[in-house]
Order: sequence, then C-alpha cells, then structure tokens
Amino acid sequence: MLRHGKYTLVVSDKANIHNFTLNGPGIKNKMITGTSFVGPKTVTVTLKTGKYRYYCTVHPFVSGTFKVT
Repeated sequence: MLRHGKYTLVVSDKANIHNFTLNGPGIKNKMITGTSFVGPKTVTVTLKTGKYRYYCTVHPFVSGTFKVT
C-alpha cells in the first residue's frame, strides 16, 4: 500500500516481447515501456487514492495491482 502523491518509478524492462502499462485513478493505460524497448526507464507519476493495475498489453495475464491511500 502506498500513500497518494508523486512518485518516480524505475522500470527495468528485460524482454522486448513485453511492455509495462499502468492504469488507475488519473492514469489511463499509460504505457511506460513499449514492446521493442529493453532497459531501464524512469517516469514520474502522481498517484491518487484508489487501486492501480500494472500489466503487459500483449500478455495481459502478466500483471499485478497495488492500492494507494
């Protein structure tokens, strides 16, 4: 569980067959890395109260969730 506010995320994408996408309050399906990208990517996001899901759009079963209070 995280508190609402601004966060800097570092995504270390290790495969060019996946991507990293974030969805939740105020963030609608934001693709942070694309399928051809491999390596680290840093992005700053403002998280609002609610539930978030991170996933691969190509393989949606590769996913997880977290809650922001």
